[in-house]
Amino acid sequence: MRHIEAFIMKYLMTFVVLFIVLGIAFGVQVGDIALIALVVGVLGYIGDLVIYRRTSNKIATAGDLVLSFAAIWLLLMALVENPDFSPFWAALSSAVLIAAGEWFFHIYLSKRLFGHKETSHTLKHEPKRY
Repeated sequence: MRHIEAFIMKYLMTFVVLFIVLGIAFGVQVGDIALIALVVGVLGYIGDLVIYRRTSNKIATAGDLVLSFAAIWLLLMALVENPDFSPFWAALSSAVLIAAGEWFFHIYLSKRLFGHKETSHTLKHEPKRY
């Protein structure tokens, strides 16, 4: 149940960002936005479960930035016929805002899904002993 809750939260965050950037600023249809948000959400959530658990918030957020940009750019080029805007810049601006939200989503995942009471920026790392 926690996975469903977390995925819905991720999807809604992604949809809102894409609606503001792609829908309002670039005039992309809501159906296309919903599909793009679903693809980015599924791929990103799988990436969060694999990458974020094994690395840090910075690396996972950078991965989300690259993944979001590539997916949005490719889907815009496939779904929008003869756009009167640059799919590259629309995808880049969307991906940057999604990545900003992902930083906080990863903290939520740490606390809610993975059961860590502390997040990566509050942990005190023990010095390595050789």
